[in-house]
Amino acid sequence: MTYSAGDYLAVLPTNPASSVRRVLKHFNLSKETTITINAKGATTLPTGRPVSLWEVLSGYVELAQPASKKNMETLIEQAGDEIKDELRALVSNYNDSIIKRRISVLDLLSTYPALPITLSTFLTMLPAMRVRQYSISSSPLWNPSHVTLTISVLNLPSLSRPADEPFLGVASNFLADLKPGDLVQVMVRPSPTMFSLPVDVGTPIVLFCAGAGLAPMRGFIQERAMQKAAGRSDVGEILLFFGCRDPEKDYLYSKTDLEQWVKMGVVDVRTAFSRNSEKSEGCRYVQDRILQDAEDVKAMYRKKAKFFTCGGSGLASGVREACVQLLEKDSGSREEAIEEFKRLQKERYATDVFS
Repeated sequence: MTYSAGDYLAVLPTNPASSVRRVLKHFNLSKETTITINAKGATTLPTGRPVSLWEVLSGYVELAQPASKKNMETLIEQAGDEIKDELRALVSNYNDSIIKRRISVLDLLSTYPALPITLSTFLTMLPAMRVRQYSISSSPLWNPSHVTLTISVLNLPSLSRPADEPFLGVASNFLADLKPGDLVQVMVRPSPTMFSLPVDVGTPIVLFCAGAGLAPMRGFIQERAMQKAAGRSDVGEILLFFGCRDPEKDYLYSKTDLEQWVKMGVVDVRTAFSRNSEKSEGCRYVQDRILQDAEDVKAMYRKKAKFFTCGGSGLASGVREACVQLLEKDSGSREEAIEEFKRLQKERYATDVFS
């Protein structure tokens, strides 16, 4: 396996055991149940041979994905009159009632146990297990045969089940529960060419990120730290803008790698703490810090630095607006600033935005 800083690791996860047990409980089946699937059309399920139902539910299908409108149609067709009306009400407000509340087919079966859905029908309603893609947070200069991941483990109060049954992110909890020696199906996927370190190691870089969006940025910083530790004197500056909620709770790597790399002179870190802004010079979000440290950002821009953004869509749009405002102050025209930012995006501004 080979990789470059900024690449992705694609992971094929399995569903949480608690979700699989919920299915077995609903259909009154045991963990030892075996089934044989005979499919007429194309399917990703194992067919034509006895297979463990636990295996199918664990690794072949998505149990937590919100019910699709087609799923809802199937349930309504099978439902009694009283339940039909309730299901139709959910469909009439589909985005708020299903998508935002993360209501899966399994959740609906638990809510309406009288629905006459067979195991066979249930399995046909479920999408195939998806590969998840995570930014690698290390550099091959650190270890060419190892990668690290920096992830947010999704364990939230359920919006559709009792409080003691949290909503668990499939892949993040799968990774968090791994033990040394466990085998995992993974592969490296290259990042877009634009989202990679400049060929010239002396080119300055500016990094904007929040939360787990720090992942590829850590790989970039680590690469330049390794180059500097190897004796290179031409390593370009790094200006990192990082946002999180609280410096005592989710400031990733603050007391380890980042602290060391700051001492080495590899990176200059500017923080924004949304719930403890008095510890980040009054800045709650990355875009606030960009505007406060405008002169430093513009200095890097004049040095022909390459800019990177990694995080959610809110961060990406906030950073974009802050950058446009900085350009506007110099040009005096918002239209010119927007055009200049578009040119920057084509030449030396890369983004990796996740939902």
